[in-house]
Amino acid sequence: PNGMSIYGQEKDIATTALCKMNMILHNNETAVIATGGNSTLAKPAFTTDNDTKLKTFDYVVANPPFSLKAWTSGVHFPDTYERFEGFDTPPEKNGDYAFLLHMIKSLNSTGKAAVILPHGVLFRGNTEGSIRAGLIRRGYIKGIIGLPANLFYGTGIPAAIIVIDKENASARSGIFMIDASKGFKKDGNKNRLRDQDVHKIVDTF
Repeated sequence: PNGMSIYGQEKDIATTALCKMNMILHNNETAVIATGGNSTLAKPAFTTDNDTKLKTFDYVVANPPFSLKAWTSGVHFPDTYERFEGFDTPPEKNGDYAFLLHMIKSLNSTGKAAVILPHGVLFRGNTEGSIRAGLIRRGYIKGIIGLPANLFYGTGIPAAIIVIDKENASARSGIFMIDASKGFKKDGNKNRLRDQDVHKIVDTF
């Protein structure tokens, strides 16, 4: 009814329940939230063509688990959904680029995404360096926003928002980079982005 359909997938059952409640509270009770239990990489909930292709979307936002060590569990190789086609397969003990490539494959030809990943995706070498170079050559990365350290529960490492835009990607000649690591408020033993910090990032972008 609002001209927008929302889909989501989350492995943790408690987080799935919170997400469904959140959708109801924000008047999006028709949102389709895949019940927890399945890894998004091993068993994507939204597919087409008899489960051989990923359903594609206009927008994707994601906060996948940082540097997941067992991301290949349940994933078939060669990959059923061709998420790594044209790229090296991400290293078995680090799933950051597996999730990023999954999000990119889940976008339509003009789709846009924002994915939160650890800073290591910006500089790690070997296979990840090769994947990163391939993404840059294709012009998929529109922007990178460096965030403060210690924002997320369970880890103190700094993260970055990788902004993906497939529209006119082949004509893109640069990446807009923002260092937003200094704008935050101490909140107990964590750091927190204030409204003014978020607005500054958005306005700058």
